Amino acid sequence: MDFRQIRYALAVAKVRSFTNAATRLNISQSAVSEQVKLLEDEIGFPLFRRTPRGIEVTERGRSFLYEAERVVSDVMSLSDTARRLRGEPSDTLTIGMGSGMAQIFMPRLFGDLNTILPGVRLEVFTAPTKSIFDDLHEERLDAGIAIESDPDRVPAGLVFDRLTEADMVLIAPPKHPLARGRKPVDVGRLVAEPIVMSELTVGYGQVVLSLFTDLGIRPNILTVADNIETMKVIVQSGTGIAIVPRPCAHNEVALGALKVLPIVPKRSVALSLFRRRQPLSRRKEGYLAALTGALKD
Repeated sequence: MDFRQIRYALAVAKVRSFTNAATRLNISQSAVSEQVKLLEDEIGFPLFRRTPRGIEVTERGRSFLYEAERVVSDVMSLSDTARRLRGEPSDTLTIGMGSGMAQIFMPRLFGDLNTILPGVRLEVFTAPTKSIFDDLHEERLDAGIAIESDPDRVPAGLVFDRLTEADMVLIAPPKHPLARGRKPVDVGRLVAEPIVMSELTVGYGQVVLSLFTDLGIRPNILTVADNIETMKVIVQSGTGIAIVPRPCAHNEVALGALKVLPIVPKRSVALSLFRRRQPLSRRKEGYLAALTGALKD
C-alpha cells in the first residue's frame, strides 16, 4: 500500500473534491484520481461515491480513512522522533487563542512549561474565534482556545473540552459617569452609550449582542474590532465602553487604566479547548491531554 495514495485519498475526503484536492496537493487531478483508484483496487472497496451534491465518502471508506489519518500522523511524526534522538527539540504543538485570553491561560501554562510539555516547542497564535475555527478545520492548528458558540456556528468535525468560565463585565474609562457607581450596571441603560464590539456572529461579540437582543433593544455600536486588546485601547481613549470577560481586563484595572463594573442581567462565557475530531499522532494526543489538564480550573 503506497503512502502517497493514502495522502491523496485523505485530501479528497477533506475537501470532498478531486479537483480541489489536486490544487491543495499541487498536482494534476488525473494523478489524484489514478492513485485513489489504485488504492481502492488494492483494498477491495470504493472510498468515494459521486452524488448530485458532489463527492461523498462511503461507509467503509470513512472507517478506513479514520484509521489512515492516525497512521499518516504517526508516520509524519517520525521526523520529530529523529530530531529528539539527535538531542534537538522534538515536536511542535500549534495552538490558536482568542484575544484577551493570554491573561487567563498563559500563566498556567508557562509557569511550568518544561514539566507540562517537555521537549515541545509551543507555537501560539492569537486570532478571532472564527479564524481559529477555520484554521482548525484547515489543519493549520492542532488546537484552539475559544469561546463556546452555538453548535451551528462551529464547523463540523470540531469537538471541545471546557477549560473555565468567566463573568462578562462592563469596562469603562475611570472618569466615565458609569464608573462612579457601585451597583451592577443594567444593560438596558446602555442603549444610548457608544459601545465597542467584537465579532458579532461568534465568540464574545455574539454573547454581548445577545445581552441586548434578549432585552429587545439594539446597542449603539461605535465600532467593531477583531480583538479585545484593540477594544480595551479604544475604551481607554475615553470614546466608548465595552463588555468583556472579567479576567481579560485584570492588568488594565490593576494599572488604573480601566474600571470594571458587573452587569445585570449577569452573563458568563465558557472558554474551551477546541480540536478536530480526527485523532492526531499518539504523541500529540498526549500533548493535548497534558495541555488541557494544565489549562483547566
